[in-house]
Amino acid sequence: MGICYLVGAGDFYGQISAENEDIIIAADGGYDNLVRRGYTPDILIGDFDSVKSEIPEGLRTIKYPKEKDETDMFLSYEAGVKLGYTEFVMLGATGGRLDHTYANISLLLYARERGHNITLIDGNGIIICLKDEAITLSGNPGGKLSVFAFGGVAKGVTILGTKYEVEGARLTPEFPLGVSNEFTNVPARISVEDGALLVIAE
Repeated sequence: MGICYLVGAGDFYGQISAENEDIIIAADGGYDNLVRRGYTPDILIGDFDSVKSEIPEGLRTIKYPKEKDETDMFLSYEAGVKLGYTEFVMLGATGGRLDHTYANISLLLYARERGHNITLIDGNGIIICLKDEAITLSGNPGGKLSVFAFGGVAKGVTILGTKYEVEGARLTPEFPLGVSNEFTNVPARISVEDGALLVIAE
C-alpha cells in the first residue's frame, strides 16, 4: 500500500505527492485547505460544519452527525485503515483550535499502538510517535529535537548522536527532560524499551 494523506482544517504545511496507491482524505474543513492548493481529495469525511468550498457532484463523501464521539480527523484515519493503509501523513493538524491540535497529536499514539505510522507535519517540522522501538532521524546541525514520554512512563530511553545524549533513561509525562535537544552532524538514534515517546523534530 501507499500513503494515506489525512488533511485537516488547521495550518497547512508540507506537500502532497500522491502517486500510485496513495490516497487523500479530507477531514471536513480540510477540504478547503486542499481546494486552495489545487488538490482534489479522494474522500471527504465529517459532519461538514466547517466546509466553505462547494462540494462537486461525484466526490465521494461520508457524512456523520455533528454530535459524535470521534473527531473528523479520527474518522478519516479509521477510513484509511479500513482501506488497508498503515502509513499516514497528517497535514493541517495544528494551529487553530488547541483542543483539536491535542486530539490530533493523541491520534499518533492511538495509531502506533495498532501498528500504524502517522507523521504529522507542522510549520516547524514533524511529529511522530514511537512505541517499544527505535528510529534513526537526520536533521540539520543545531536543529531542535524534543522527546517526551507519551501516554505514561517511558523506560529504557536512549538518545544518541545528539548534543545531549542519554542511555537507559526513565522519562515521565510530568517532567519534560527531553525538550530542546539538538541534532548534530550525525543521525540521531532514539529508542524506547518500554512505553511510548512523542518525538518532535525540526
